[in-house]
Amino acid sequence: MESYRMWIKSGKSWLGTYRKKLFIGTICKVIPIVLVLFIGFGVIMSAIDGDKGDELIQAGMTGLGFGVFISVIFLLLLLPGLSTSRMSRNIKKAVNLLNMSETEQEQLGREMLEAAKNSANILDYELVAPNSNKTPARFILSRNYACLWGSSPLVILVRLSDVAQIRPETEEKTSTTYGSQSSTMHFLTLYTVIFYYKGSENQDGDTGMGFFDESIRDRVFEMLSKRA
Repeated sequence: MESYRMWIKSGKSWLGTYRKKLFIGTICKVIPIVLVLFIGFGVIMSAIDGDKGDELIQAGMTGLGFGVFISVIFLLLLLPGLSTSRMSRNIKKAVNLLNMSETEQEQLGREMLEAAKNSANILDYELVAPNSNKTPARFILSRNYACLWGSSPLVILVRLSDVAQIRPETEEKTSTTYGSQSSTMHFLTLYTVIFYYKGSENQDGDTGMGFFDESIRDRVFEMLSKRA
């Protein structure tokens, strides 16, 4: 099971690298903006009330305190969703859904590690859509398996020998983002690759991979079509 364990480890490393990048970017870019906004708001509101001198400084420090508090909450909400342990759990869950034996799991691991050595078998991109926060995604195609990391669910795995037909389709979706005092409804188009399994009577497909960018969906479909 060495190859299978190494593949799971590679998934954790992939997500961990992005988490580090996001954490550093948040500290260097987002948090300073939040702190400046809260400090500025505190000083402006204090000045409107007629405060001067030390009172303005105190208002700025109060704003700084609120900014730090909000920044910490933001990080606590953001990072658990990018937990490397969560990545590991979802890989194992996707494998279990296919009822793989240990031998097949080892074959899966070997194929995926080998596929990762060739850029033609991998498509890396970022999710750009409401609530996505530009999180990373990766499509991996081996000889017998297709796998998507970073989608919803976090890991989607397809055994290609189970598939009778693959179709590109389009779905209209809605998404809601929530603010402190209001919520916004977004209408978006989801571009999908739908897998129809052999012997299945499901007219809507048995599993699918969704993308917010049509060009990315088309590239994935092209990779799968060449492998079919």
